[in-house]
Amino acid sequence: MIDSIFIENGKIRGRLLESDEEIQGIKCKADTWAWFHMSGLLSSCEPAQDTSIGNISCMSGMRIIFHESGRLMKCYLSKSSLINSIPARADTFLLFHENGILSACRLDFDHEIQGIRCKAGRWIGFYENSSLKRCTVSEDTIKDGILLKAGSWVCFHYNGVLENYRLTEDATIQGIEYKSGDLLIFDEEGRIREKVTIP
Repeated sequence: MIDSIFIENGKIRGRLLESDEEIQGIKCKADTWAWFHMSGLLSSCEPAQDTSIGNISCMSGMRIIFHESGRLMKCYLSKSSLINSIPARADTFLLFHENGILSACRLDFDHEIQGIRCKAGRWIGFYENSSLKRCTVSEDTIKDGILLKAGSWVCFHYNGVLENYRLTEDATIQGIEYKSGDLLIFDEEGRIREKVTIP
């Protein structure tokens, strides 16, 4: 039975743990694999118990993944918490950018950011500067002159301008008539650069 995998320079890439073992401050679970980056830093493991990494409470038995820098990339949240001021729901995974900023989570309750109220229980995404990237809106909202209907999925550019949105009703936008169901794609100045008709 294979219990270790090595890379060319003789460093261990992965190792099957015979018993619970503390690796780089994390108690990793027996009979699971611990994986390592080329640098020797932990790449991923399954914690034997709920584990705090910074202010993030990661769930036991669910794989934790790290960036090459050693910063947290992904874990399952063991309890609902405010992460970077965002209400993240327990029992689902969190994703982080390499700079430590939250990349994505499922909202525990409705949350307003940049004038957009995002819906509880749905996924929300962020850029590396914490600006809103995507979410499901929880109430009708006017953004850049466009009516975003409650329950619709919307994406934004890095600067906060709409990136794409699928219309839920016929509309005249920037002097052009569009039909319900059309997916509008905007440039970073908010100009429509493409329409995709989805059957």
